[in-house]
Amino acid sequence: MENIQDLKTLIGHNFNAVNFSKYMINNDFSDVDQLIKNCQLESSGQRFNLWRLFLRIYSKEDSFTQKIEKLTKLRDNYKSLENRHLKTSSTSTQNQIEEPTKKGPLGGPLGGPLGGGKQKQQSSNAIDNAELRNEIRKDVERTYQEFEFFSSKRVQQILTTILFIWCKENSEISYRQGMNEIAASLIYIYTKEALHKEEVEKYEEATDEEINILLQFNSWEYAEPDIYSLFTALMNDAQHMEMFRPNYTDQQKFKLQSKKPSAILTRVAKLQDILLKQVDLPLFRHLKLLQVEFQIFLLKWIRCMFTRELSLMESFHAWDAIFQDFLLQQSDSLFFVDCIAIAMIIYLKNQLMESEESSQCYQRFLKFPKISNLSSLLDTATQIRVILISQKSSNNLEDNTEGIEKQEKLQNPAFFVLEKIDSDPKVQQDKNKGKEQPKQTQTQQQQQFTKNEEEQSQSPQSQIIEKQPVKQQEQQQVFFDDKIMQSNTKAQKSQFVVEEKVQQRQQNQNKEEKQMEIKLSIQQVQDICITIDEAFNVIKKSNDSQNHQELIISLAELKQYLSKQVSEAEANSGNSQEEGQNYRSSGFVIKKSITGQQQSQEDNGIKSKMTDFFKKKW
Repeated sequence: MENIQDLKTLIGHNFNAVNFSKYMINNDFSDVDQLIKNCQLESSGQRFNLWRLFLRIYSKEDSFTQKIEKLTKLRDNYKSLENRHLKTSSTSTQNQIEEPTKKGPLGGPLGGPLGGGKQKQQSSNAIDNAELRNEIRKDVERTYQEFEFFSSKRVQQILTTILFIWCKENSEISYRQGMNEIAASLIYIYTKEALHKEEVEKYEEATDEEINILLQFNSWEYAEPDIYSLFTALMNDAQHMEMFRPNYTDQQKFKLQSKKPSAILTRVAKLQDILLKQVDLPLFRHLKLLQVEFQIFLLKWIRCMFTRELSLMESFHAWDAIFQDFLLQQSDSLFFVDCIAIAMIIYLKNQLMESEESSQCYQRFLKFPKISNLSSLLDTATQIRVILISQKSSNNLEDNTEGIEKQEKLQNPAFFVLEKIDSDPKVQQDKNKGKEQPKQTQTQQQQQFTKNEEEQSQSPQSQIIEKQPVKQQEQQQVFFDDKIMQSNTKAQKSQFVVEEKVQQRQQNQNKEEKQMEIKLSIQQVQDICITIDEAFNVIKKSNDSQNHQELIISLAELKQYLSKQVSEAEANSGNSQEEGQNYRSSGFVIKKSITGQQQSQEDNGIKSKMTDFFKKKW
């Protein structure tokens, strides 16, 4: 099995003793914020120690001796967990194979026919442990196969052990795919900065006490307990484990004695219906019109924290910002993950606005393109966080999305359909100028617009922005970056073409409802009346006739209406038999509006079809 030197030849060594003294001994973190913004925290050589700080394993105020005490306590706790889950499971398996069944004085199992319960429980636990280990091992062998480092037997053994112990301690959730990628990323960072005694002794100027302090923080000897402690802090303390909680049925929740819902589905629903709308309303409306379901791609984004959308090294830069935000905001969850997700959606805004089908959007999301400037995207995510926190909508993951939609309907009765837009862009532009001149004079008193903003105020997109509160409008002007948020004329036109088609379709449907009429001959109407009478008889003869009073009343009203129409038609047809015969064959119009497409009414077997229907129904 490989040692630490062999593993470092695969990924390199990146421990910086100077920065260790600066951060862990002197508690000087003055340059950390800038390093994270520039995606350069890796150069500090102290990423794993800083992640422990961000995830609150120790605090900025702790001295290095207090930090060591907390780390020692966590390592002792891991030893007890290791003894409980690993050694117990191995011994129970051996006992199951080696020890024969103990027999009672009558030759049967000890304790009579009801005995042997303890042995059955041990054997079932051993089987469960073996199945859990096999499930974890299968995913571990598939983890980051493109890196030789993760094919190492030692790395796979550490990864399997950490996941197994955590799943035994959190049996309500147990193991889910995606956990292996998170734990594997922690192993990679720890190994890159881990120390071994022979390596530290080469530091000529270091005293024995200083060497001991370095090993207390980053010794390869403590690899498993230290990685497990950080993984537990991420999953439990930062509540990322809730993103893996299955969507149990009510029966399963009762069996597991759990009342918690699937937090990730609630989180995705809020991100789709609330957060994106507050940041970019036009994009939100366009994706809503295309009926794009965010959970198709967001489940993977959130659970694995972008390890599949970004490269492995780029995902570490994103984690730097996510973990630091968790510390600075003193939040209970990794909310900055949502902000990065929204920033990534906006990163594709121009392509999404040009899409006319949801499948085109899914192709963009599921095969995310390479991000040219990751630091710019993280800066955009920071601005998104400022917008959302200022609107006080990001603190509760259980907001009622239906209530938000109802409120939007009250503010804009057309909902996703904008005001009528003329097909000629010049005419629409003139109308927009006439409407927005008084609005511009009011807003100029509150804030000064640049020339570019005045030009944008004449576009259809500005109509949406002006309907929002003034505070939100100011924040959006700061947020919209020229590179990422630049409005695309072609995208705007495609958006409004879709909305205009929806509006035109609704208007045409309303006209059809008013103009559509059913043309039937008098003979056909009389056949319908006879059919209704037969339906009455079928219902009355059935044993369940008392439960169909509403149907009987409706049929009676229909028969009365049709009989009245026939009487009026025959009265208006004239006294001559020839005119009556012509009118009887030509028929009359029943002015009953219907929805949908007009169907052919020439059905000579309408009587038999309705009779057969009622006989099958009752």
